[in-house]
Amino acid sequence: MHKINYLTLAIILAMLLSLAGLSFNVSAQPLAATSPTLGKAASYSVLAHTTVTNTGPTTMPGDLGVSPGSAVTGFPPGHVGPPGHIHKADGSAHDAQIADTAAFGYLDQGCTTTYAGVQDLTLVSPLGPGVYCADAFLLTGNLTLLGNGVFIFKSAATLTTSSGSSVTGGDPCNVWWRLVKSATIATTTAFEGNILALASIDLDTGASLNGRAFAQTGAVTLHGNTITGGDCLAAPAPTATEKPKAKSTNLPSSEQTATALASVPGLPSTGGGAPIQDEDFPWSLVFVSGLCAMAFVLGVRALRRAYRPKP
Repeated sequence: MHKINYLTLAIILAMLLSLAGLSFNVSAQPLAATSPTLGKAASYSVLAHTTVTNTGPTTMPGDLGVSPGSAVTGFPPGHVGPPGHIHKADGSAHDAQIADTAAFGYLDQGCTTTYAGVQDLTLVSPLGPGVYCADAFLLTGNLTLLGNGVFIFKSAATLTTSSGSSVTGGDPCNVWWRLVKSATIATTTAFEGNILALASIDLDTGASLNGRAFAQTGAVTLHGNTITGGDCLAAPAPTATEKPKAKSTNLPSSEQTATALASVPGLPSTGGGAPIQDEDFPWSLVFVSGLCAMAFVLGVRALRRAYRPKP
């Protein structure tokens, strides 16, 4: 009888060890990429630190801003909005730059794929959602993005495209280009996503951008470009001639909390006031924990039976 109980205990211990290893593997999986909340920069199509310079009939739906610089040239012939407006070193542009800096930091997420050196993304197309890291990125042809998840491309230096290259697929609201230096989008490139560069951004003649161009410490230079992405824009900040509507204070406490969180730049986009979700809920880990608890109870019962005094 004791041999049977010892065998039972050995089996249960083996189950516990294997399940513990499985639960560790589940918890050690990398988090899914998540988009930042742009906060007060969400209404902007173009944002620069020093200047925005344009030649040709550039168009954009959202706000154009410069802060702390104030130089904006080439509008007209360039056109902003509707509903966007031009902001030169005002409070709106200042707040947008603060939100841009927070989003840039938030995008520094763990890499799911790391390329050695300079990576031509055309050579690894198509790609699914994830965080892709390299010393620098090139785009010499087409990059196809599969699915509507979050794509983050982290470059330790630059992003450079070739003339006529393109990015297709995915949801441009959830495609992010985090560049420690600058971006050069060559002529007639059809580009997609939100470009957040620490230095400068240059869109050459005829290049189109379905997204945003934000430069933290440098300039944004435009050359007859078509910038779209209106579906990703929040309502623009009111101008000096507009009176903002008073906000209702009769919200339930839960709604007030959700509203406050939504206004904080740098928080992940969760939509609809839902809790922050960095990854899918780990149901597998819950299941494994339940099995471990059951195995522990069975082991204790078997141990008690083994050493129960005989009448």
